Amino acid sequence: EIKALNPKLSVPAGQDIKVYHRVEGSSTTGGVTTYLHAACPSVWTANLVGSTITWPADTYEAYGSGGMSSKLASTPYSIGYIDSGHGHTDGLTEIALQNKAGTYRTSLEAGAAGIRAAGTEAIAAGVMPSSPLDDFSAVSLHNMGGKDTWPIVAISYVYLRKDLTSLGDRACLLKAFLEYIISDEGQALLPAYDAVGV
Repeated sequence: EIKALNPKLSVPAGQDIKVYHRVEGSSTTGGVTTYLHAACPSVWTANLVGSTITWPADTYEAYGSGGMSSKLASTPYSIGYIDSGHGHTDGLTEIALQNKAGTYRTSLEAGAAGIRAAGTEAIAAGVMPSSPLDDFSAVSLHNMGGKDTWPIVAISYVYLRKDLTSLGDRACLLKAFLEYIISDEGQALLPAYDAVGV
């Protein structure tokens, strides 16, 4: 099946492919398993979704992003998952993922436009709350519709108490930091971190 989807792939007959997974709780594990469940729920069932899951015994462990990168770089015929920032920086080869519309793309091909497209599709589908005061805990931008979307998109949240009086003068510093993050200057820094702004 792998060869059918990748006719140019050259793997010796009978060659095992080592599958690496993160050992400790990881948002990357959560993102990948959420995508796999959304893309193929009959194969990747709901009990295999989360930041920590029970992996099959014939898979291999990697600790943290650095450990995963090292294992993939040093092990021929291996596959694993890592955030695109680490993967690109470390020179790893990435596979193309199929989005909900059936388009295969790498994260480099999708780029910021693919992430933005996932957000746009989420808004159009009513997945994204209309008010910043609403509950975002169930929002997922994984495997959104649209031919240009990147299928694994994580959202970063900032949780704040409504009453910050217990912080005293430090509350002003927190407010200034948050205002900087959403300012034009703060948002302009995001592409350097493979992130897309609000």
